[in-house]
Amino acid sequence: MGMLQVAFDAATDAMLVVDQQRRVHWANQAAATLLHRGVPIAVTNRELSELFTIAPDDRKLHQSGLFDRQASLPDLAGQAQCVLQLADGRCTTTQRLRWQRVELVESPFLLISIRDLGPEERALHQQKQFMVDLTHELRTPLAIVTGSLHRISRLIDAQSPVSARLDMAQEEVKRIHRLLDNLTVMTRLQVDSEGLGLVQASLLDLFEGWKRGLDRPQAGRLQFDFEDSDVSVDVQVDVNAFYLVMDQVFDNGLRHGMEDQMITVGLDVSDAEVVSVCVTSLGDEPPQSPEILQSWKDPFRRGALQRRVRSAEGAGLGLALVSQLVDQLGGRLTFDQIASGDRTMTKVVFTLKKS
Repeated sequence: MGMLQVAFDAATDAMLVVDQQRRVHWANQAAATLLHRGVPIAVTNRELSELFTIAPDDRKLHQSGLFDRQASLPDLAGQAQCVLQLADGRCTTTQRLRWQRVELVESPFLLISIRDLGPEERALHQQKQFMVDLTHELRTPLAIVTGSLHRISRLIDAQSPVSARLDMAQEEVKRIHRLLDNLTVMTRLQVDSEGLGLVQASLLDLFEGWKRGLDRPQAGRLQFDFEDSDVSVDVQVDVNAFYLVMDQVFDNGLRHGMEDQMITVGLDVSDAEVVSVCVTSLGDEPPQSPEILQSWKDPFRRGALQRRVRSAEGAGLGLALVSQLVDQLGGRLTFDQIASGDRTMTKVVFTLKKS
């Protein structure tokens, strides 16, 4: 491996060649620096488990058979992100492990590379923090614009041609406010992935608390469709996150449903482990394809329905935010649209874990 040794020693990734017994036959300088204070000879001829273990325990890595001496070498290449606990007790920052089977001297070996993701994670965190700060800084000039438009509207006659344009400007400012609200929550969730605090709460208390936050026109469009016994179930939830999810899903129903139709909230508590919350609206647009419905989860992507409807606020952030929140609550989010005569029924369903 003369030429390879030179090339691999120049690599910044730690690299190991391991045999069937998971014993290291060769290590580059980066691997020696990471695993044994820069001495390559101290790494070779040792088993992987003597050099490092995975902290915390990683199911994907164990299923791959990477550390199992009794198992054959993995046939398929793979990768995983994890923290390594070194032989001297130290723990690394997050590393990306990649492995690939190779044939050397007519014998199978495993080539393992290890890359430190610490610098990448720090850079990504800085980018997300910048977005948090940016959305915060935009609120001050936006508040000034909002106040100015409000004062001008009080000075202009309602029948004036300028009045309609002023109303349009105010609606756009509201749309930007909503976009900033959603973007702020999304970026804060990404910056602080442990920001949700799960507690045990009854569905009855959750729905009553959420309904109290609705204004009168919104509450007038709301219809609960479940039994009293259904809401006696307790779930594991972050209360503020639940309110945000319901706000966004209900708002989606208001925007996509017809104004004379109720937005129905139903429950399915038959599953032993989860509760399904279903928010249903009835609109007059044709059903969208599964691909477009799935794209509603993506930030800044708007379905064809949203592009055609003038009153559709936001830039796809609402349901993208819901998707992130539901994921962090340990649930699932699904969309469906069903043709019903000349109407389209839109269903947004998310699950919560029972206590």
